[in-house]
Amino acid sequence: MAIATSHHGQNQSINESNRKHQRIERQFTSDQIAALEIDFFYTKYMTRRGRIQLARRLGLNERQVKIWFSSRRKKWKNEFRTGNQPHGIF
Repeated sequence: MAIATSHHGQNQSINESNRKHQRIERQFTSDQIAALEIDFFYTKYMTRRGRIQLARRLGLNERQVKIWFSSRRKKWKNEFRTGNQPHGIF
Protein backbone atom coordinates (compact mmCIF):
# COMPACT_ATOMS: atom_id res chain seq x y z
CA MET A 1 0.00 0.00 0.00
CA ALA A 2 1.43 3.38 -0.99
CA ILE A 3 1.42 5.94 1.82
CA ALA A 4 2.18 9.62 1.40
CA THR A 5 2.60 12.18 4.11
CA SER A 6 0.90 15.53 3.58
CA HIS A 7 2.44 18.82 4.62
CA HIS A 8 0.42 18.53 7.86
CA GLY A 9 2.02 15.20 8.70
CA GLN A 10 -1.13 13.15 8.14
CA ASN A 11 -0.91 9.79 6.43
CA GLN A 12 -2.93 9.47 3.26
CA SER A 13 -3.55 6.36 1.26
CA ILE A 14 -2.94 7.35 -2.34
CA ASN A 15 -4.16 4.48 -4.44
CA GLU A 16 -5.99 2.17 -2.05
CA SER A 17 -9.09 4.22 -1.33
CA ASN A 18 -9.21 5.81 -4.78
CA ARG A 19 -9.38 2.43 -6.52
CA LYS A 20 -12.35 1.39 -4.44
CA HIS A 21 -14.39 4.37 -5.63
CA GLN A 22 -13.38 4.41 -9.29
CA ARG A 23 -15.94 3.33 -11.83
CA ILE A 24 -15.00 1.39 -14.90
CA GLU A 25 -16.87 2.87 -17.83
CA ARG A 26 -18.24 0.07 -19.95
CA GLN A 27 -19.04 0.59 -23.57
CA PHE A 28 -22.00 -1.11 -25.16
CA THR A 29 -21.69 -3.12 -28.36
CA SER A 30 -23.46 -1.83 -31.45
CA ASP A 31 -25.95 -4.72 -31.17
CA GLN A 32 -26.72 -3.81 -27.55
CA ILE A 33 -27.21 -0.15 -28.45
CA ALA A 34 -29.49 -1.06 -31.34
CA ALA A 35 -31.65 -3.23 -29.07
CA LEU A 36 -31.75 -0.54 -26.37
CA GLU A 37 -32.71 2.12 -28.93
CA ILE A 38 -35.51 -0.03 -30.33
CA ASP A 39 -36.96 -0.59 -26.86
CA PHE A 40 -36.58 3.12 -26.09
CA PHE A 41 -38.47 4.00 -29.28
CA TYR A 42 -41.49 2.04 -28.00
CA THR A 43 -41.28 2.87 -24.30
CA LYS A 44 -39.44 5.74 -22.65
CA TYR A 45 -39.97 4.38 -19.12
CA MET A 46 -39.28 0.67 -18.75
CA THR A 47 -40.69 -1.37 -15.88
CA ARG A 48 -38.34 -3.26 -13.60
CA ARG A 49 -39.51 -6.52 -15.09
CA GLY A 50 -38.81 -5.20 -18.58
CA ARG A 51 -35.36 -4.01 -17.53
CA ILE A 52 -34.50 -7.40 -16.08
CA GLN A 53 -35.66 -9.20 -19.22
CA LEU A 54 -33.80 -6.82 -21.53
CA ALA A 55 -30.65 -7.00 -19.42
CA ARG A 56 -30.66 -10.80 -19.53
CA ARG A 57 -31.25 -10.80 -23.27
CA LEU A 58 -28.35 -8.40 -23.87
CA GLY A 59 -25.93 -9.83 -21.31
CA LEU A 60 -26.01 -6.71 -19.14
CA ASN A 61 -27.09 -6.11 -15.58
CA GLU A 62 -30.31 -4.33 -14.67
CA ARG A 63 -28.50 -1.25 -13.37
CA GLN A 64 -26.72 -0.73 -16.69
CA VAL A 65 -30.05 -0.80 -18.53
CA LYS A 66 -31.65 1.52 -15.98
CA ILE A 67 -28.84 4.08 -16.28
CA TRP A 68 -28.80 3.82 -20.10
CA PHE A 69 -32.55 4.56 -20.23
CA SER A 70 -32.15 7.48 -17.82
CA SER A 71 -29.34 8.98 -19.89
CA ARG A 72 -31.22 8.39 -23.12
CA ARG A 73 -34.33 10.13 -21.74
CA LYS A 74 -32.21 13.16 -20.86
CA LYS A 75 -30.82 13.21 -24.39
CA TRP A 76 -34.32 12.75 -25.86
CA LYS A 77 -35.76 15.61 -23.78
CA ASN A 78 -32.87 17.84 -24.76
CA GLU A 79 -33.39 17.04 -28.45
CA PHE A 80 -37.10 17.75 -28.06
CA ARG A 81 -36.47 21.13 -26.41
CA THR A 82 -33.95 22.25 -29.02
CA GLY A 83 -35.94 20.91 -31.97
CA ASN A 84 -33.17 18.54 -33.02
CA GLN A 85 -35.26 15.41 -33.03
CA PRO A 86 -33.79 12.69 -35.22
CA HIS A 87 -36.06 11.14 -37.82
CA GLY A 88 -36.67 7.42 -37.39
CA ILE A 89 -35.20 5.12 -34.78
CA PHE A 90 -31.53 5.68 -35.54
